[in-house]
Amino acid sequence: MDTKKCTECKATKPLLAFLKKKTDASGEEMAEYSAICGPCRQLSTERQRARRKRKRAEEGTANNPTGAGVSGGTAENSGAEEDSAGVRVEGFEHEHPISLQDLLGRLRTADKLPLHLQKWNVDLGGEAPPPQDSSLAERAHHLSVTIGDAMLLRWKHEGKKKKKRTPGEVVYTYSCCQSAARDKKPKASKGGDKERDTRRIPRFACHGWLHLRVSNASNITEVSLKHLEAHLPYTDLALPEEWKRYIEAQADAQVPGDIWAHIANIEERRKRANPSRPAMKFGEKSVYYYWQVISRKQWRLADDPVESAEIFLKTKGEEENVVYMEIKPEPGTEVVGFYVKDFIERWAVHTQELAIDSTWNTNGGNYELFAAVADAGGFGLPLAFLFIKTTEHTAPGAKQAVLERFLGQLKDLGVKPEFTLSDKDWSEINAMHVVWPDAKHQLCFWHGVRACKQRLCKNKSTPAMYDAEAAHRLFSFIDIDFVPTSQQQPGKRIPPPPERPLPRIRLLVNGRPPVLTPAVPPIRLSAEAIRNALREDQDLDVPDGFGVLIASDNSTGPSKLDAAFQGGRPDDSDIPEASDDGERSDEGVYWADRAEAQASAAGTEEPWDDGWDTDDPDIADVRREVDEITRNSSDINHDTGDFPSETGPRSSNPTYQFCPLLHRTPPVRVWSKHASQHSLLPDRHGAVRTAENIYRDAVSEMYHYCKANNLTEVWAYMWNSWYRPDRWHLWARSACPASIPRKRTTMIVEALWRGIKRQVLPRYNRPAIDFAQFSIIKKGLTPYRLKLEALLDNPLASRAARLSNVQKDLHRAWKRLAKVPIKGKYNTCLARWTCDCGSQKYHAHLLCKHLVKAAGPMTPQWWAEAVRYHIPPFYTVPVNGVAPPALESMRDHAWIPRMTARPPIFKQCAPHISDSEEDVIIPEVDDDGFHSSASITSSPGKAPPTGPDGLYRTRAGGGAGHALEDEGDLEAENTERLLRDAVRFLAEQERFQDALFLPNAKKAARASVQWFVKTAHDSEQWAASLNHSDEQEWEIGDIKIALLRAADRVQDERKHANSRFIQDAQKHMFGVLRWTKDLLRHNARRTLPITNTRRRTDPKPTNVHGYRYADVDRT
Repeated sequence: MDTKKCTECKATKPLLAFLKKKTDASGEEMAEYSAICGPCRQLSTERQRARRKRKRAEEGTANNPTGAGVSGGTAENSGAEEDSAGVRVEGFEHEHPISLQDLLGRLRTADKLPLHLQKWNVDLGGEAPPPQDSSLAERAHHLSVTIGDAMLLRWKHEGKKKKKRTPGEVVYTYSCCQSAARDKKPKASKGGDKERDTRRIPRFACHGWLHLRVSNASNITEVSLKHLEAHLPYTDLALPEEWKRYIEAQADAQVPGDIWAHIANIEERRKRANPSRPAMKFGEKSVYYYWQVISRKQWRLADDPVESAEIFLKTKGEEENVVYMEIKPEPGTEVVGFYVKDFIERWAVHTQELAIDSTWNTNGGNYELFAAVADAGGFGLPLAFLFIKTTEHTAPGAKQAVLERFLGQLKDLGVKPEFTLSDKDWSEINAMHVVWPDAKHQLCFWHGVRACKQRLCKNKSTPAMYDAEAAHRLFSFIDIDFVPTSQQQPGKRIPPPPERPLPRIRLLVNGRPPVLTPAVPPIRLSAEAIRNALREDQDLDVPDGFGVLIASDNSTGPSKLDAAFQGGRPDDSDIPEASDDGERSDEGVYWADRAEAQASAAGTEEPWDDGWDTDDPDIADVRREVDEITRNSSDINHDTGDFPSETGPRSSNPTYQFCPLLHRTPPVRVWSKHASQHSLLPDRHGAVRTAENIYRDAVSEMYHYCKANNLTEVWAYMWNSWYRPDRWHLWARSACPASIPRKRTTMIVEALWRGIKRQVLPRYNRPAIDFAQFSIIKKGLTPYRLKLEALLDNPLASRAARLSNVQKDLHRAWKRLAKVPIKGKYNTCLARWTCDCGSQKYHAHLLCKHLVKAAGPMTPQWWAEAVRYHIPPFYTVPVNGVAPPALESMRDHAWIPRMTARPPIFKQCAPHISDSEEDVIIPEVDDDGFHSSASITSSPGKAPPTGPDGLYRTRAGGGAGHALEDEGDLEAENTERLLRDAVRFLAEQERFQDALFLPNAKKAARASVQWFVKTAHDSEQWAASLNHSDEQEWEIGDIKIALLRAADRVQDERKHANSRFIQDAQKHMFGVLRWTKDLLRHNARRTLPITNTRRRTDPKPTNVHGYRYADVDRT
């Protein structure tokens, strides 16, 4: 239940204890609750009545000492009586009704005189709305405004009171807005830098009160008035009726700023034409307020903002071309979703690439806003939006389940993309895979670069558990002893990384690395040869043959050295001569450039390789941006939580470093190269590799770099987070060998958020969700409708074709590359639009200077029709004057056959849900050697802290693994395995009889065994066979028997596909399953010979207290 804090008693109470404000000062309807609770308000009313009673007693007959008044009566009037509000009236003369005009005339003539308590019976007649046409409140309000205009005052409504003795009569009470007696106390200062300096209007001791007794049965209204001091007139800031009507007419077409500019311009012209015209009293805030009041009637359809947003979609959705999505919320979540009807109808079947992302701070309810954006001719087309709110009590996986329903409805509407795109939000990744299992998911390139940078900069956090044996089974070149510091054996310690990165030595045989070539005779490098290669003064007059040489800037071919190779060398008959253009080429055999070694020796970062060391301006921009992201430390948030699958506990060793400063840039560069490679694009050395070879070579390159520099922690992180088979296909473009996506980043979604925040919601600080939704629908979608109309219908077909933003960017990149001179010799193929220079894969448009030069200038018409396809040829560039036909259609799901025929590339590893306990941060170790995913947590009460790059939403929800089609069977198998492991642990620990461990084990397993005994088929007969029928007296032997029977039952039900029983078992046996996983993690993290001794900073679940390793002899 929602609560609120009372400003009077400072207690937090339910909203039902507070009264709702029906109207504000101007009489407009409101839906806010009062600041004071009901009991406090009643006590305040009683105190006010007591003060008024004491004040009347003190004044007595001195209320009118001079005898002056409007009526000219005396203070000694013997006809004193009680007025309608319970106030003593001294001098009541006007017993007979008077007209309203007569009353107003008397008040105008006496505006400078004090008005002591007077009372009149006023016959309104036709001068006020008749009773049948207006309510009593409207009549009283109209009369108070009329009296205030005559006296140049403003009367504020204070309350009403129904007369019991005369049914149908109500007394409305008003006070003077400038009365000092009614001034509210200023709010107490909070101290610090936020001192309150609000300026207030002047107040006077006028004690002004106005009481109006109105009745349904008569037009006679009793008026009681008191105003003891004449003061400055009230300045009304309300808008004139003329401008109110203008705002009402222009509320949909103009924003408040444009309306105010028009009004100010007209008022200024009138003032110049008539200098005696009163100055304009209202300002921009008055215009904005009234515009908001008028606009609110369109989107505020209920008191609750969520209910209001849903009502708007259901009642006005057809008019606005949006459709409300019936999405079932998970417990602890609130969901509002809609899709754009015309966008879905016209583009759903053409959506080949779909991106999803979320943003914060678009509304005041802490709702996370998701958008599904399709690639439509290069620009992003928002198909659907989803507001979702989660709390700390939301169940794990709730957000992912909601996203699956959201995306599932889009699939039913015809959205079946070939590529899906997102940032590193596992709820988005898993939901997309569940809905579109055949689609290739692509992690945003820049989010991946920033994620690597963020983790490498967290220097005190250890990596998650690394299973070297599992990695070795996949790749035999991985050393099982090359593990993080916490997993190294005492006799196999690895030295720390060097102060500076070692010079990279890259061997090319026949112009390509040996790993890319057929089998060659073994190459053995002698220590002397390596020392010679690393010397500054190298002797080039070594007997001919192949040798080890750090090639200089002018070294373009194979060296003359031969002594380094022992036992033979590859045939060099096919090695071409060095090019004479002065550019370093990949032809021949050479190692690293001398400049690289000199840069490394000087402590600078080594340059890029494999196409990055180019003078292509666009490639240089990408290279520079990657380096800037890596070196920028201003956006690193060390307080951001980490994924348990990527990070272990913080190290207590003061000298521990996850990755030294000078070693951080090279791994990110290598990662960027691996993310860009693809089997359809040849390498710099002319080789075309399969997807499997690219994956193998990428793992080899990253591993050997880390091993050469003793970066054990970095390699463990890279393997766990990026290079494992189940992670590789999420970010590597080469994991989809049949085609290459056009989008590599989520910029189409970021552009949508930028437009919404900067154009639609620039003047609102976190508005209500219903207004945020209304603004997106009314204003945010209009530009996209115009773009889609131009894309599909082309209303300017008879005019010169306009270039889209993507075509303009392609044209600019083409012109820049055409100006770059060509120095080297590379093989280009215009028919397939490929080049073996190595830089094509890094370009956003798959261009390089060699292809541009070979293609020559394009005709103006070609640029308007230029389209980048997903398969070769990526462009229909004319060859010998003839443009080849496009090999693919990007409309009407033409890519579906290619998706269904795509074979699985790698075996994906099934994750397991890890513990949700916040104090357990040691990752789980599965039977296949891989680590389970991050725990699924909910959105916080406010937007999570992130750096400027928006990474690491630690409460974004969703498992860190990639969901599989047979996930249920895998979970059942994992449950069975954990139960059998529990029996094994109990059997091992039973002989030690530890006083801490055994009671904890019984406590963890008691509820699980109790549930299984009750649900067993032969529960009564089987339970009777236990040593103790009372569950409180169950021994370890009884628990072992029960858990073993439970494991057998799970195995049988898994064979019969009884998912209901498996789910119930996981739910009711959660305690023993968590207990077993704690022990598995504890065994995996074993680093000390005595288990009960641990470092102070190491987290340790209480379930493992007293646990003893089975191979440790205890006396």
